[in-house]
Amino acid sequence: MSPIEQGITDAVHASWWNVDADAGVGGEMGYTEDAVCRMPGLTMHGRDDIARGYARRQANGPRLSRHLVSNLILDLRAATEATAHYVVTLYAANGVAPLPFSGPSAVCDVVDRFVAVRGSWLISSREVTAVFVAADNDSVLLGRGDADA
Repeated sequence: MSPIEQGITDAVHASWWNVDADAGVGGEMGYTEDAVCRMPGLTMHGRDDIARGYARRQANGPRLSRHLVSNLILDLRAATEATAHYVVTLYAANGVAPLPFSGPSAVCDVVDRFVAVRGSWLISSREVTAVFVAADNDSVLLGRGDADA
């Protein structure tokens, strides 16, 4: 894997680990200032709006999630632009670990567009498309309930 491919792969994984481990605190810094993040239940424009989206998630109380990234395919447009296509399998529920195990809450296709900014890869746009959603999924980001994915 080239250093560019590794940098983008690391950025994809870090963005979702931030949501799982830190409830998205500071996650907006992985996006460009004018980024757009589109999810089935919510579209956020810019870092401030993305930070507010994560804050809304935190305000709903304890939530446990794991976003499992797979099938990552990179399209390197230039030395400073790239697109990542991948699948996220989401396990999520309100509460703290350990929680009872059940099947995935959702399976989503994701397309991230990246730009290189001062040696880092930042997301300029993220498009999340729900493919499978569990009947009991309560994610606002997927268009359901009061909690966020």
